[in-house]
Amino acid sequence: MTELIVKTKNKREEKVVQAFLDSLDIGYYTEAQEEKALYRAMQVGKKTRRLTPKEKEAFLKMLKNAR
Repeated sequence: MTELIVKTKNKREEKVVQAFLDSLDIGYYTEAQEEKALYRAMQVGKKTRRLTPKEKEAFLKMLKNAR
């Protein structure tokens, strides 16, 4: 699935884009919602253990191969 970033010039354009996406039943998140979700993920991440070197290597390899 492709994700798009839309920069609106003012509140009016923002409302028009949101109305358009709503009319087509396309989900979207505001920057504030995204920031809040990122913060929550960071808080959860603080409570989890660190990756072992082997797990870290596998994770980085997966990221590099992602398209």
